[in-house]
Amino acid sequence: WFKENWQRAKMTALGIPDLRVVQNNISYNDSRGVTRGIHAEPWDKFISVARGSVFGAWVDLREGSATYGKVFTCTLDPSKAIYVPRGVGNSFQALEDGTAYTYLVDAHWSLELKRTYTFVNLADPELAIEWPIPLAEATVSEADLNHPMLADVVPMAPRRTLVTGCNGQLGRAVRALAEERGVAKDFDFCDIDTFDMSDPDAYSQYDWSLYGTVINCGAYTSVDKAETPEGRVTAWKANATGPALLARTCAGHGITLVHVSSDYVFDGTEEVHDEEEPFSPLSVYGQTKAAGDIAVAGCP
Repeated sequence: WFKENWQRAKMTALGIPDLRVVQNNISYNDSRGVTRGIHAEPWDKFISVARGSVFGAWVDLREGSATYGKVFTCTLDPSKAIYVPRGVGNSFQALEDGTAYTYLVDAHWSLELKRTYTFVNLADPELAIEWPIPLAEATVSEADLNHPMLADVVPMAPRRTLVTGCNGQLGRAVRALAEERGVAKDFDFCDIDTFDMSDPDAYSQYDWSLYGTVINCGAYTSVDKAETPEGRVTAWKANATGPALLARTCAGHGITLVHVSSDYVFDGTEEVHDEEEPFSPLSVYGQTKAAGDIAVAGCP
């Protein structure tokens, strides 16, 4: 037989997120009864079966989720597939010899990322999963037998938010708002002294798969100094080159980029500016900000 296992246009039309698939994993299970889980990993998964069948059980382990601790089960064979969001615990039990269980993911596996996994026990009575083959008769790894019960699980935190230019006026305001709303623990803050976003080599210091949003508050804002030879170079690096590199990185990792513009990208002839007004900067500062705006326009 033949099937389209993943067809982007059809899947997104059905409401499945537009996965940026970077890795395809296959778990081949020689014997009926092999049971794995329950693992919540920091990436989205699209799971299917190429041969045989499995009983699948999924548990919501996302911090703050309205369905935290809820269980969904079903049987998967080659005619079915399931999308599993980041932070939802995944487990399966092979129902036939020679079952091939395959899954597409939107982040590369790494040993470093394993410390961010969340686990829960297959036999937790609170979850009350009715395994077709009793766990006492199944093949289960020692690690999976010893995962914590739901009551002791540390939920998976949401993807983090990175704020650039945190020492500037805008960056300080964003930090204050995050602290006021009690979400600062999920934020990382940086400025040019630790992350120069105009330097391509600086990007390797971050594991971008951990981030869901970047708020770019960084900019060179000295309008008058931008007209000097030295200031002009600095302004173009900070306001154009930096956002361009940041946008490319965010687009490549499916990260939402929030970029703040300036009314200096216009010539001031209109009393009220909107997104439809064409760029018409008069100063070097305005020109660099307009260039940065153009560079980030194609980012999610």
